[in-house]
Amino acid sequence: MALIQPVKDGKIENTAIESTAKDMKGNSGLGKDAFLQLLVAQMKYQDPLNPTSDTEYIAQLAQFSQLEQMQNLAATNENSQMLSMVGKEVCVSVENSDGTLSYKQGTVSGVTLSGGKAYLTVDGNLYDSEHLVEVYESGYLLEQKMPTMSAQYFAYDGDTPKNFSFEVDFGVDEAKATEIALIVDGEKIINPEYIRKNENYYTINQDVFHQLTPGKHTISVMFNNDPYFTTKEGIIEVDVINSNPSEETDVFLKEGATGAPDNDKSDADSPENAEDGNKAEV
Repeated sequence: MALIQPVKDGKIENTAIESTAKDMKGNSGLGKDAFLQLLVAQMKYQDPLNPTSDTEYIAQLAQFSQLEQMQNLAATNENSQMLSMVGKEVCVSVENSDGTLSYKQGTVSGVTLSGGKAYLTVDGNLYDSEHLVEVYESGYLLEQKMPTMSAQYFAYDGDTPKNFSFEVDFGVDEAKATEIALIVDGEKIINPEYIRKNENYYTINQDVFHQLTPGKHTISVMFNNDPYFTTKEGIIEVDVINSNPSEETDVFLKEGATGAPDNDKSDADSPENAEDGNKAEV
């Protein structure tokens, strides 16, 4: 089989080959369109003295048909996979007007098939499936909205008593909290009257630590983000020395008792007084 190229000014033109090369650019294999262009170029520029036989054309057309069926099957499989995305938590990319990309997270509420392509509906917006960046485990997006805080450490010396301040993140949207409860060693709830709130900062009054026995203790933080009630177990570690616990104290709530923060408590307990506590940055 011979392939004849047009001759101009004594030079062979390779227009067909260049056109095919452009179609193949960026692909790792021979695409359907490129395959068809090669077949057409072969028929157009074949050697009249040594033409391609009918058998060869039939074999090539069969290969073309097989390639097209494989590509259609691959597209069908991909679209079937997209249909299973309903209910999944995903991240999709969005091209901005300046050409940069931004990313949106949400739950796939529907899949639309149009023109052989799949489109995902995420939080009411339609996105081409080609813009799918990542699929998350179930509950991932809700977890990102939950309240949180960084681990804290505080050393309390009764000879030089100090309050202790720390910062929390209340979370967002349906998982957002507004208040916390502090539990010492998993059993003693600190009386809210001994806790001062200032925006995202909380300050534990020094009297609380003075009622702890010398040694290591942990404080857990429970958020009131009903119905989740996020709890950070033992997130605050406390080393206590030179304390003097008393059996008669209102520092800890009695079993079954409730309490609320006392907004009239001395401003000396607030985070603004840096000399009274170690303000923790998150």
